[in-house]
Amino acid sequence: MPARKTTALFIILLVITASLVLISTFLLIRVSTRAAGVVRQKQGEPYKYHIMMIGERIDSAFWQEVYAGASEEGSRNSAIIELVGPASDADNKTPDEYINYAIDARVDGILAFINDKPATRQSLLTAASKGIPVITLENDVLNTSRESFVGVSSYELGKLLGGLIHEAAGEVGNALVLINDVTMKSSGNIMLSSIQEAIQSYPSLHVSPIGFNNSSRDSGYEELIRQRILNDTNLEVIVCLNVEDTMRVAQTVIDLNKSDRIAIIAFRESKDILDYVRKGIVYAVVVIDARQMGMKAAASMFEFLETKHANDYVITDMHVVKKETVEEYLK
Repeated sequence: MPARKTTALFIILLVITASLVLISTFLLIRVSTRAAGVVRQKQGEPYKYHIMMIGERIDSAFWQEVYAGASEEGSRNSAIIELVGPASDADNKTPDEYINYAIDARVDGILAFINDKPATRQSLLTAASKGIPVITLENDVLNTSRESFVGVSSYELGKLLGGLIHEAAGEVGNALVLINDVTMKSSGNIMLSSIQEAIQSYPSLHVSPIGFNNSSRDSGYEELIRQRILNDTNLEVIVCLNVEDTMRVAQTVIDLNKSDRIAIIAFRESKDILDYVRKGIVYAVVVIDARQMGMKAAASMFEFLETKHANDYVITDMHVVKKETVEEYLK
């Protein structure tokens, strides 16, 4: 009899223990689930829009500033802005590939540096067919489905460069403008026409472009410029429209000991270019207000997402930096 009582008591205690374990496990799981929910809410703020920005070279100071401006505007509009694009010369992906990546990611909008190629135009059409607005940055492609363009006015840039050419060369001499195929197709003709218009009062001041294809730029192109510097005794000015060309030309001018004769006018700055300006090797650099461009691009995108309307053409400011103003600019 005592053995039966002991067995019954053991079974009762076992049942009670098992019940307590089950209840404790249930409560632990419930509390853990609630805690995990709180952690998730704290880790990531809710956002309304996911925007992808496609830069020309995302490792450059310029595109980092553009991105900073866009992100600042994004934070005021509950938006996440992601920067993608080539980070080195080894990255051979084209703008259309990045646009297609953004489309596949189902973003709410795309801010993109683009080129005027059939594949890019097709990507813009694909984005439009899926209801994803695209705003182009720096380069514009006419007669496409993009919603807006944000960048500098090619006409105003040409006027500014023309004035600097005259300022550096005087009324007599030759000026060389290095221009690539992308720029020529999108805005180069307008810019060159504006340069010619700016110097039309000086018939002995001649401006000519040297074009190249991005995909075939090699030592032959650099040698062409080198020979022009050596053989054209009337060459007074070289205008470079990107950081890479400015650095190459500056080094060539230094190597040939021509820095006291040839003035370099740059479009777009870098730390090294500003240092060349300080040393007098680069006569002047025209800089874009990169942060402003990013802010205006993002603001235009949010305007379109909210109202289905955005200005077709949004202009950003430009500034001229010379030796006497470089320190003030850096501040």
